[in-house]
Amino acid sequence: MTESRAFDPTPQLIIVARLAEYCRFRAMLKYEAAPWDFMLRKLQETEEPLASFKDDLFQRTRERLLAELAAGPLSAERCSDYRLIFERLLCAGDFADAAIHLSPAAPNQAESLCQVLAQVRPSTTFTEERKPAEQRSPAWDRLVGELYRRLDLDRMGTVMVRKPPTAARKAMVLRRVRRNVAEYCSVVRIPTDPKDTFTPFMLPRIEALIAANLRFLLKYR
Repeated sequence: MTESRAFDPTPQLIIVARLAEYCRFRAMLKYEAAPWDFMLRKLQETEEPLASFKDDLFQRTRERLLAELAAGPLSAERCSDYRLIFERLLCAGDFADAAIHLSPAAPNQAESLCQVLAQVRPSTTFTEERKPAEQRSPAWDRLVGELYRRLDLDRMGTVMVRKPPTAARKAMVLRRVRRNVAEYCSVVRIPTDPKDTFTPFMLPRIEALIAANLRFLLKYR
């Protein structure tokens, strides 16, 4: 049997570091003069490590799944486990193609999943956000909208347009945004230990967190 792919913590640690910097602009004042551009750049710098992290997780999950299938049929519980993971990694169309075979009753399960999973690749925040709004997954937009409201970004947008966006006004809004994001990250318990990893539950919320903040910064910059 092929040896399992080792987990590389580097992309995850870069994502954590960029989010930490996003929330701590005041510590960067010596080097950065424009908080809006700085915070936008820190979000954009998560694109490559996020893609690497999801691709690595996808490859390791696929290898584990195919190894289990080689040993025998999957139980309903294991099928459900894999559906949960792939739903977090793939776009809606690719997930549907894989999910139809993740059932104990699926015919030619091993062969079909091997073919499907060889042709798909993970989708990320940036993949979805580059699509026209009408082409985005409704489930994705609901999740991002939920985070947008939870971070109070809708109210921050109202504050931004209420009066002229002076430098002082924008700085005040960004302080509140950073505080809200930091509080959310604390509640979600984003890991900082290389031995830990983003869970399937946590990963889409981290991606939606990035997307919600990108939408805000790009709209009001």
